[in-house]
Amino acid sequence: MKGDLPRAIVFNCHFNGLSIIQELATNGIQCIAMDSARSIGTYSKYAEFVRCPDPSSNESRFVDFLYEFCSRERVKPILFPTNDQWATAVSRHKERLSQVAILCVADWTAVQTVVEKDRFYALGQERDFPTPRTWTHAELTSLTASDFPLAAKPIWRRNSSDGRERSVALEMDRLRLTVLEDRSALEGFLERERRWLDHLIFQTYVPGLSDAMYTVGIYADGDHRLRGIFTGRKVRGYPADSGDCVVGEVSSVPETLIETTRRIVAELGISGIAEFEFKRDPTTGSFTLIEVNPRSWSWIGITPAAGVSLPLIAYRDLAGLGVQQACQRQTALDGTVRYVKVLQDAMNVWLLYRFDYRDWSNTPWGWYRELHDGARIIRAEFHAKDFPVWIMSSWMALRGLIRELKDWLQSPRGKA
Repeated sequence: MKGDLPRAIVFNCHFNGLSIIQELATNGIQCIAMDSARSIGTYSKYAEFVRCPDPSSNESRFVDFLYEFCSRERVKPILFPTNDQWATAVSRHKERLSQVAILCVADWTAVQTVVEKDRFYALGQERDFPTPRTWTHAELTSLTASDFPLAAKPIWRRNSSDGRERSVALEMDRLRLTVLEDRSALEGFLERERRWLDHLIFQTYVPGLSDAMYTVGIYADGDHRLRGIFTGRKVRGYPADSGDCVVGEVSSVPETLIETTRRIVAELGISGIAEFEFKRDPTTGSFTLIEVNPRSWSWIGITPAAGVSLPLIAYRDLAGLGVQQACQRQTALDGTVRYVKVLQDAMNVWLLYRFDYRDWSNTPWGWYRELHDGARIIRAEFHAKDFPVWIMSSWMALRGLIRELKDWLQSPRGKA
């Protein structure tokens, strides 16, 4: 029976891809960890590593490689992209790749709309999605004092290309989020970053740190119907204001956010696994849709323990194995399941937050008690039986700690 099932090809294979590999493989599905470098998921005992070209700089070569690889499979494999550059590459070439594979990603029109933030926010204003008010740099002359503070953000951070955009991506990482409190700060930013203004948008800043971010994670079938829904929130990210999730937990959200998600999926034609990120204003309690990621997100590994395994639902539907007709929802109660990148969170809480956000710093024992308070913990690095990942993630964390300490010792604070 196992030989009749399509293999899953997961790319890239950081913790996002690792979680998908571990969930599918432990349910009897053979997995390929495809990546252009040895990220953590490529060391999993549950997958065969295959090195491929990097779509962020060699999109054409990557697509050709992927097509040839899939064409040799006895059964069409199912493709799971887990980052924007991989999702854009396979979606842009979906018609060709569909000849030899089954893709867990939406058509290019939908993917382009949500990946390119200027398109998405303009559409949001036009269709009354709960997105922030947004301006291009050419429209900033119309701002009044009441429009501040602003957030300057990239139109895109990760994209696939044939070498034209790689240097831009590095700058977009640097400019991931800049809060501009007033016109003076804006003018200074425009002068300082004038080279990159065509790649940026400006929008109303929603206050709050990374713990104000809520996720509605979904799987939508080919008819754009929701077949699985997970909801949760970040507990901590790094950096504290805008960083990727390091600790996340199950959390319910207002049903209006689910209906908004359902509406956008239908109107834009979204399919596959996707994440809708909302930010809750701590002063008003209102939710703003910050972005839509047309692929799995960094802590999707929480969903099986929450009672709604989006990777498995997606695989079963795409492989024609059948899923429940009714949309599946999580069964875990709020706060009872947490996903943690243990080593990274320990370094942040014990060390790094002391320099940039002391409220989240803690002692080792205080950190342990707070983390385990009444919750089941899903440890990103420490899957019960995947020992190669234990070893490599520990080694990578040690190298990261040494690098952080070197940077600190060379900084003005470390020399003081």
